[in-house]
Amino acid sequence: MMALPCFCTLDCNWGKVALIILPMTIRFMAQSTDSRRIQTVKFRDHTVEIHTVIINGIECLRLRDVQIKFPAVQVLSIDKIHQAFIHDEHGNDLEPLRIVACIGQVVEAEESLESFDNDFPSDLDEIKVTFKRTDINVQEIIRQITNAMTQMYELHEYTTPRYFFILPAKHSDMMLIDTVESWRHTHYKLYFLCECSRDPKEMHVAPHEGYSIKKARDFVVKYAPYLRITIQIAQVLLSVGGLVIPQLGNAAKFINNAVPSRFQDPQYYEDIQQQLEMVDNLLNKVDNQQYRAGASVVGRHQSRGTALQGAELREIQTYLERVDDKRSLGNLYRKVTADGHVRWVCLQHYDNISYNNEMSKYIKEFEAMGGKFNSNTNEASISQVNITSKNVEMMCKALGKGFNIVKLICRECSIDEDDLEKLLDIIINRSSIRCLNMGSIRVRNFFGITMYTCQEMIAEFNNQSLKVRFSNTYYDGNTLMFTRFLFQNKIHKNLDLSATDFLWHESDLRRCMEFNAVVTRLALEYTNNVSILNVIFYLKTNALQQLKLTHSLYESSTLSHFCEMLKKTKTLIELDLMDYTGFEDEDFINTLLEILKEHKSIKYLNIHITNVQPSNQKEVDLMKSLQNDELISHLCISSSVISSEFAEALLHAGAKRDTFTYLEFYNCQVEDDDKAKLQSLYENGSLHQLNFYEAPRWYVLLDETNGWVNIGKRSSSISTGNGSPNFVQLVTLLLREDLEQN
Repeated sequence: MMALPCFCTLDCNWGKVALIILPMTIRFMAQSTDSRRIQTVKFRDHTVEIHTVIINGIECLRLRDVQIKFPAVQVLSIDKIHQAFIHDEHGNDLEPLRIVACIGQVVEAEESLESFDNDFPSDLDEIKVTFKRTDINVQEIIRQITNAMTQMYELHEYTTPRYFFILPAKHSDMMLIDTVESWRHTHYKLYFLCECSRDPKEMHVAPHEGYSIKKARDFVVKYAPYLRITIQIAQVLLSVGGLVIPQLGNAAKFINNAVPSRFQDPQYYEDIQQQLEMVDNLLNKVDNQQYRAGASVVGRHQSRGTALQGAELREIQTYLERVDDKRSLGNLYRKVTADGHVRWVCLQHYDNISYNNEMSKYIKEFEAMGGKFNSNTNEASISQVNITSKNVEMMCKALGKGFNIVKLICRECSIDEDDLEKLLDIIINRSSIRCLNMGSIRVRNFFGITMYTCQEMIAEFNNQSLKVRFSNTYYDGNTLMFTRFLFQNKIHKNLDLSATDFLWHESDLRRCMEFNAVVTRLALEYTNNVSILNVIFYLKTNALQQLKLTHSLYESSTLSHFCEMLKKTKTLIELDLMDYTGFEDEDFINTLLEILKEHKSIKYLNIHITNVQPSNQKEVDLMKSLQNDELISHLCISSSVISSEFAEALLHAGAKRDTFTYLEFYNCQVEDDDKAKLQSLYENGSLHQLNFYEAPRWYVLLDETNGWVNIGKRSSSISTGNGSPNFVQLVTLLLREDLEQN
């Protein structure tokens, strides 16, 4: 029998009377009074109206609803009297934490005395002063930072790692920060932190070289309040011994090799500490500028040291240069913990943080329903099972509480449509599953009749990226399942598709995409017909801001149609045409650059061009764009001869155009003097990336994909299996290029 909820004191209009009210009475009173639906809540100088909820017949105000607006709130009071949360007869607080609503009175929201004492600025300034004293009290600083971190773990949207800090990319940049006019031109890099612990002194830098920041001024102004917290975390890590993984097992050593060397050698710590202090000074300059600009005292007070909301976190990627296609975000992985929180951790800590006492229970329950689980690979499979509502309830609970399944394979199973909706919601938005492989999945209606069958579909989830493939074979059931994916998706903003999966059925792709309410970036391969282009550009609810096309636009008819479609788009901001082979058509390049220089929304172009020769039309058009337009962001040139005039245009763009930050040469002839001049732009931070490769681009990418050989300067190796899609695609390109040459 369920215990009746109790509450001790009600300070509403009836006076202060200790009552125990039966749920049925409260239910009648709450439901019969329409006005009892809005509760007034005040936090500091802000007053908001929050909807109440009825739970077990009692009209309540939930703490988490208040925290959505004011994350630091822990205490709710009325007339300065602390309101106890509703509890059972044993005094145990009931979930979700809530108090009885008191319509007509103001609920005062307060921070805990153990938080920042209602004064972020004074505590953060105290942290800064304490660091400068020789008798630094690290534990007190850690306590204050931990309180700020607690707010971040209450976020309901976990689409991006929460902890990051910035440093000047090069030592020479440190002097530029000393002047307000020049700091915005400094090349900064952003580094994520592994959230392996809620203790800030046990965190470490993510195993990634860091991300160059574009639009540095806008980034610093937007995130300065939050950077105050994360800069303190980085300083704490330095003070207790370093920024790398402390447990140096074999896996930790492997991951540490991916951490920038500047964080691994203690002799660089003093330099890093100076850079952190300079960034801290930069944040002060930003505050001073806002003060002179007329920001209110209250506004400045509340902006310092505040936690970020989910929407602000999601926007971080828009400021980062060259976020890879897989959106790895510092090589961190999204992990659901046993308490239902989400953390972003490296591979070293992925399994460690996932283990909990309930894990064996989840495995047994999963196997009892007919599934198989491999503890070594964390792969699970279900075959020939009639998946019931009870099974789905168990799986949703387990996945939401940290059951670590990396890959889930479902074969020849059946499931009710409503249960499928619940299960997909957990898998897509709130689980650790990174690959879902479905084959012959029958979806039933309420009467048990099969509505459709998903024949073959593979979905990969990587942070904010959702990649879907149908094995190049069209089935109606596949598109219906894909539609369900888009409808359930709440966090994956990047969608990766293959046009071949919808060949001759482009209208079905259009219908699927109409269900999209989240996706803003589309990566599409093999886009070589007009019908697919029409789907992309003629969506009724087109919210696409980034478009990436690979193995696409090979036909002249699609090139011209693509250009016409570009003229009409109003939402695209970034266009990525960084194909494996490169564009050679002079008319297309000329038309493309002419359209984009006058375009209202498209601000960034990434493009790979081949066979640029002295005085040919491609060189003329590129030089004109580099010298006059703020458009090209990432330029890749292959199999070309770079004249001195073209090099001068590149130098001009690198020095004068904030947009132009990434330059690559593959199998090109470049004079040594021009190389040296371009290298100087890289050294002073004007170019964030500069690469010269002797081999063709497909060969370098093949090397990076499979780790076979090391060709070219500053190239990297990323090892994947030989059966990977990238491997197959690159071999196909190699064969095609050989055929064209012969």
